[in-house]
Amino acid sequence: MLEFLVVASFVGYIIYLRYYADQRTEAEKEVDRLHEGVTLFDNQQYGEAIRYFTRDIQTKAKSPVAFLYRARCYRAQGDITSALSDLNTGKSYDDTITGLHLESGKIHFSQQSYDKAFNDFDKAVFYSQGTQAEPFRWRSKTRQHLNHPEEARQDLTRAEQIEAAQAAQQNVVPVGRRSFFDRQFTLNAGLVLLSGIILLIIIKASSVIHWPYLWAASSAMGIGFLEPRKGWSLAILQTFVLLIGYYVVLGGNQESIHRDVQAFSLFGSIGLTFVGSFIGSMLRKTQA
Repeated sequence: MLEFLVVASFVGYIIYLRYYADQRTEAEKEVDRLHEGVTLFDNQQYGEAIRYFTRDIQTKAKSPVAFLYRARCYRAQGDITSALSDLNTGKSYDDTITGLHLESGKIHFSQQSYDKAFNDFDKAVFYSQGTQAEPFRWRSKTRQHLNHPEEARQDLTRAEQIEAAQAAQQNVVPVGRRSFFDRQFTLNAGLVLLSGIILLIIIKASSVIHWPYLWAASSAMGIGFLEPRKGWSLAILQTFVLLIGYYVVLGGNQESIHRDVQAFSLFGSIGLTFVGSFIGSMLRKTQA
């Protein structure tokens, strides 16, 4: 039936996202693989980090991220020639990694080679898709030295906007710390109430189970997607709305030629409410 095909499709999609669709970039995967060396770099243990990345390069020569971090270590130690060599090698393997262009741009900037620095920072902005503040900030500094004050001001403004957006995101109260009955939950409860009323009307009006099931499955997935952690409570609310509305308001005991179909639609919709809510919450979590 159509409603079960819809649910099965979403289940399959969630399984695909969970187990087969790693949406990280290759560079992000490499950073995770090299986490031990990255930790050494973050702790300013540059000598040990260089040895770690050198061993990795010897076993897996075409890792641009390993060259990037070894270049950062060389730069921190003042070995600019080795740093530039590693950065150029990393670019030869993957020219789309933002960090490679950002690091070489900083070196060229420190050498007062502002034209080269600008080209590097411009590529860093491009490959970061304009989502990182640091490339904009460095390009702004470079444009000031190239006597482009208006463009420099625009870049600086963009960097500040990105940083402000990131700060605002960090200040968002974690879901686990919010009050259970917050404003968002109240609004979603209102949507569930409306959805339950519509489902009752469909159950009463339809002579087949397909339409109630389709609405129950799709609306329940919406419940789970809106409230991935509290969707179960909204599913319970919709269950109460359906039972009270059907037996108390609409009068489920009245004689009707569709009585059996309505009862089957009602209890089947209640089951799909919980299943769909769970699927919707899993779909939301896979996109987080």
